[in-house]
Amino acid sequence: MSSPEPSRAEINRANAQNSTGPRTPEGKAASRANSLTHGLTSRKLVLLPSENPAEFEQFRTAMFRNLAPAGPEETALAETIVAQHWRLQRVPVLEAAILTAAPSDAAALARLSLHEQRLTRLLNQNRATFAALQEARRAAEHEQMAQAASLRKLHADHNRPFNPAEFGFVFSIEEIDRYRNRCTEIGAAQIYAKNAAQAFLHPEFRPKEVIVPAASFKSAA
Repeated sequence: MSSPEPSRAEINRANAQNSTGPRTPEGKAASRANSLTHGLTSRKLVLLPSENPAEFEQFRTAMFRNLAPAGPEETALAETIVAQHWRLQRVPVLEAAILTAAPSDAAALARLSLHEQRLTRLLNQNRATFAALQEARRAAEHEQMAQAASLRKLHADHNRPFNPAEFGFVFSIEEIDRYRNRCTEIGAAQIYAKNAAQAFLHPEFRPKEVIVPAASFKSAA
């Protein structure tokens, strides 16, 4: 009577016991490179043993200063963008580790290239989404600030106190006045540039619009 054939699980356990992993330095380097590639696809960013946490924090701080997110949605997306940028910086190191192994692993290089392309595509998509979020937020803020500035001027013209919070605005009186003065200065600068261009092209030109200094708002009593 023949003995029963071993199951697949038993065969796998036997193979695992016989396998000692890579033995040569080149094989170990390739193995480390293969394990590092998993850091490119993980859902959560985990720093590798070779990476300096202080350097990552400096990188993250600089990225956040550049991105300037506002609110939870922009902040969450900024964290994703930071992680994707950091992962992409690993690619040259991983590529060098694979190429210095003897022999180099063409399949590993191909997988690494696919991971890099995928990360780049996701990063570009997230950057576009982030830019759209910021543009929409800033447009809404600009519209609200313009409304607040108009109400501020209306109340000042009628010598009435103005409280932005009563109209649902989160801006302070000082912020509204700075916005109004800035708009006045920009408008004056645009008129000046227009008149200067006309005067340069036509020496006989006499401007019809007179530049006046920016209005300074005083708090209404």
